[in-house]
Amino acid sequence: MNYLSSFSLVWIGMLLIVACQGEKDFSLPYEKFVLDNGLQVVLHEDKSDPIVSVAIQYHVGSAREKPGKTGFAHLFEHMLFQRSEHLGRNEFFKKIGELGGSFNGATGPDGTVYYETVPRDALEKVLWMESDRMGFFINTVTRKGLEREIDVVSNEKRQNENRPFGQSNGMMLKQFYPEGHPYRWPVIGSIADLHGATVDDIKQFYRKYYAPNNATLVVAGDFDRREVEAMIRKYFGEIPAREEVEPVRPIPVQLEKTSKYVLEDRFANAPGLEMNFSGAEQFHPDAYPLRILALLLSYGKNAPFYKVLVEDNKLASYVNVASSSLELSGQVSVSVKAYKETDLNTVYRGIQEAFERFEQEGIRDNDLERMKIMQETMLYNVMMSLESKTQALARNNVFAGRPDQMVIDLAHYQAVTKEEVMRVYRKYVRGKHFVALSTVPQGQTSLALTGSVVVRPDEDSPVGQKLVADEGAVTDDDPYEYTPSVFDRSVEPPLLANTPESAMPPVWTGEMSNGMKVKGMAYTELPVVQFAVYLNSGMLCEPKGKSGLARLTAAVLNCGTRTKTPEELEVALGLLGARVSFGVSTERMQLSGSCLKKNFPQVLRLVEEMLLEPRWDETALELARKRMIGNIRQSSTEPKVLARHVFRQMMYGPENVLSNSALASEKEVAAITMEDIKTFYKTHIVPGQATFDFVGGYEKKEVMKFLQPLARTWTTGGASQERLNLNFMAPQAKVYFVDYPGAKQSYILLGCPAMPKASNDYYPAKMVNQLLGASSNALLFDVLRLQHGYTYGAYSFFDCGKYANEFRATSSVQAAYTLEAMQLFKSCISTYGEQFTEQSLVKTKDAMFKENAAAFEMPDARLDLLSEMTVDGLPVDDLKRQEQLLKRMTLPEAKACIRNWLDYDRMFFVVVGDAASQLDRIRKSGLGEVKVVDLQELR
Repeated sequence: MNYLSSFSLVWIGMLLIVACQGEKDFSLPYEKFVLDNGLQVVLHEDKSDPIVSVAIQYHVGSAREKPGKTGFAHLFEHMLFQRSEHLGRNEFFKKIGELGGSFNGATGPDGTVYYETVPRDALEKVLWMESDRMGFFINTVTRKGLEREIDVVSNEKRQNENRPFGQSNGMMLKQFYPEGHPYRWPVIGSIADLHGATVDDIKQFYRKYYAPNNATLVVAGDFDRREVEAMIRKYFGEIPAREEVEPVRPIPVQLEKTSKYVLEDRFANAPGLEMNFSGAEQFHPDAYPLRILALLLSYGKNAPFYKVLVEDNKLASYVNVASSSLELSGQVSVSVKAYKETDLNTVYRGIQEAFERFEQEGIRDNDLERMKIMQETMLYNVMMSLESKTQALARNNVFAGRPDQMVIDLAHYQAVTKEEVMRVYRKYVRGKHFVALSTVPQGQTSLALTGSVVVRPDEDSPVGQKLVADEGAVTDDDPYEYTPSVFDRSVEPPLLANTPESAMPPVWTGEMSNGMKVKGMAYTELPVVQFAVYLNSGMLCEPKGKSGLARLTAAVLNCGTRTKTPEELEVALGLLGARVSFGVSTERMQLSGSCLKKNFPQVLRLVEEMLLEPRWDETALELARKRMIGNIRQSSTEPKVLARHVFRQMMYGPENVLSNSALASEKEVAAITMEDIKTFYKTHIVPGQATFDFVGGYEKKEVMKFLQPLARTWTTGGASQERLNLNFMAPQAKVYFVDYPGAKQSYILLGCPAMPKASNDYYPAKMVNQLLGASSNALLFDVLRLQHGYTYGAYSFFDCGKYANEFRATSSVQAAYTLEAMQLFKSCISTYGEQFTEQSLVKTKDAMFKENAAAFEMPDARLDLLSEMTVDGLPVDDLKRQEQLLKRMTLPEAKACIRNWLDYDRMFFVVVGDAASQLDRIRKSGLGEVKVVDLQELR
C-alpha cells in the first residue's frame, strides 16, 4: 500500500489551541509520518530558539512485566544509557554534555520515553545516537554491565524509600490492585526480582518491545524539514520491524469490600492516611469530570477538604485529592499528612465531614470555572518548553493515536458540568468501597484506623548488603558482534552548518516615583506574563530569637486582604488565570505572579491590595504557625534537610542568621506574635528597596504605565538594614555524623565556604566545577555511579547569592559503601587540579557556550536572570562579562581557581546514616576527626 511507504505523508495536522478568555489563537503545526518499519514520526517546527528536542516514546512500561520479574522496564531504561554498538561505555552521557544539551529517560506503568534537547546544529548527532540505541544496542549487553545497573537501580529504590512515607506508595499499590493486576507493583520493582534478572531476560525484553513499530519519534524545534526527513530516513529506516506487540485493554479495579491496613514507618514522626477509590482509565468520558471533582474537593482555600481538615479542625498540614487515569485503570486518592500524634480515626471523620460539606454546599459556578481555567493554563505551561511539548506530542500519539490529544482533552474539560461532577462523585466515591493505608511512626499503630491489618514492606536488602557487581570500577566490557548496517555507523556525523549563537534578550530598566526600581525582558511566544516584586533579604532580616518570622509574615500576607477573604482573593485571581503569592528563601522575600497577558493590569490591582492592605487575621496566623511547626517536624526526618542544617550550623555558627534553615526552632515560631509580623512588614516591605521584575509581551512604557497606581499608593515604609555576621567558623572536625538508625542509604555532603555571586571569582569557579560535578557528564557521577555503582547520582555545585555562599558536593549512597564513597569524593576533588588539562578547558568552554542556546527559552528562566541582577547584585550586562571570562580563561587560571575554591583541605563532611554499621568504619578510616552530632543541641 503506497501510502505507507517510507516517509509517505500519512496526514498533516494543525493543532489550534484557543487561549483563555478570548486571547488570540496560536497554532502548533505538526506533520506525522509512518516508515515502512512502522516507526511513527511527528515533526514540529519551532524557530523561536536555536535548539531542537528529540523524544522517542516506547509503548512499554512496568504493566508489561510479570510477577517475579518486576522492575525490568525501568532497569532496561537504565541499560540503554550504558552503551550501544557505536557508542562506547557512558559515551551517551559525555557526548550530550559536550554538546551543551540536556537529556533523560522516564519509565511509567504504561510507557518509557527518552528525550534530549540540544543546540540545533547537533540534531544529526542525536538522531545517530538514538537510532543506535534503538537498533544497534542489544549485542553490547553483558553480565557485568547488567549487574552494575542493578546496583544503580537498587540505590535509586533505597534512596526513595530512605525517607518518611517512602514505602507507602508501593504498599498501597499492593493492597489496592488485586493479584495478577499489572499495576500491583511500583515501576521500580523489587530489588530481589532485579537481582534475578539475566542477560537473556534483557535481550528478550528488548526484542519484544524496543521495536520501531512499537514507538513514536518526535523531532521539534529549529530545523530544516527536508534535512531532518533525510536524516530520519537514513538513521532509522533500516531498523527492522518486529512482531507486533499485543494491545492491552482496560482492567478496572472492582473493590468488593473496604479494606484497612497500617504500615509502621521507621523514618516518619507523624502519621498519614491514604484512601483509594476505583476510578476511570485515561480517555474514558468519566476521567475528565473526575479530575475536576478532585480539584474541587481539595484545591484552594475554599475547598471542603482544606476547610475541614486544615482550617477548621487543624488536623493536618497537607491534604490532597487526586484522580489518576492510566491506560488500564484509574483511581481517586485522598492523601492526608496529619500532625504529630494525631489519631487517624479523627482524620477519617474529618474526611467524611468534608464529603458531606461538598454534598450540602454543592459546586459554585466560580469554582468550576476556575478549575477549567486551570486546565488551560496547565496547557500553556506545557507549551512554554520545547522539551515538554516534544514529550507531550510523543505520549499523545502513542496512547491516543494522535499528537493533538491534549487539545481534545481540553475541550472535554471545558465541557464538564456540575451535574457530571456530581454524577461521577456518586458513581465512584460516595458510599463506595475503598482501600485505606495508615502510615504511622514505628510503635504507634494505635494511631491507625480502627480495624487496620498490620502490613510490612518486603525487606529488599539489609543495611550492610554488598553490591551485586562488587568487583571494582567498570571501565569496559567483553567484545561483541556488530549488527550489519547499510552505512558505516562508526563514523560520528559532524555538527550541522547552522551553528547557533547565543543572544540574550535586551534588559530594560526604570524607576517609579516611590523609589521602586523596575526591570523587564520581552517574551512574546505565548500571551502570558511572569513577574516578581523583590522586597527584602528574606530570612536574613529576622532578628535574633525570631527564627521563622519571615516565613510566617509571608503566610499571613497570603491570607486575603482588607476587603477580600482568602477565599475571595483566590477566586479573583483564579478567574483571571493568575497565581500570585508571597514567598521567602534565605536571601529574599518576594511577591511572585503569573497570568494571562491581557489580564495583567487587573492582576496588578490585586497585587496592590496584597502589598498594601493585609488582612492581619489572627486565625490565619494560628493556622500558619501550626502548619509551619508541622512542616518543621516532618522535614526534620529528611536526610538531605538534616545534612544541610548541620552543614550551615558548623560553617556559619549557631549565632549567625546565615545558619537558619528549614529546621527553624519550634519554640521561636510558637512565640511569634502578630505585632512581630506587623513590625517586620513595616520595617522591611518598603518601596525604596523594592524591585519589580517583569517578563512578557508588554514594552517598557506600557509596564511603567500599569505600575503608576501602585507607585502612587505605596509610598511609606521604614529603612531595611541587615546586620549580618559574615564570619565563617573553622569546623572543629572533618566529619560530622548524624545517626539515622536503620538507613539503607547514607546521605553525604562535602563542602566549604564560597564567594558571593557578584564576585569576579564566581563564574570561573562555576566553569571549573563543570567537569567535576555539574552534571551526569562529570567526574563524580562517572566515578561513584557509572564505575562503582555506589549511588544513583553524585553532583557538586556552587550555591551562591549575596551572603550565603557555599560549595557542596553531595550524594546518597548505599549504606555499606559509605566510607568508600567518602574516599572517592576525597580522591576526585583532591586530585582534580592534576586531572584538569587543556582538553578539559576546551570541552568546558564548548559545552558552556552551547548551553547558552537554550538559556532564555522559558519565561521563568528570563525572570530568574532578572532576579540574579536584583537580588545578587549582578550588573545588567553580566552575561557578556561571563562570556568574555569564558573565552579568555587560560589553563593556569583554571588551575589557580581549582586551588582556591575546590581545595579539599578547606572542606568538611556531613554524613546522615546508620551509625551502628558505619560510624566505627569512618572513625578508623584516617579521614580526620569524627564528631557525632546531637540534633537536639542544634535546635
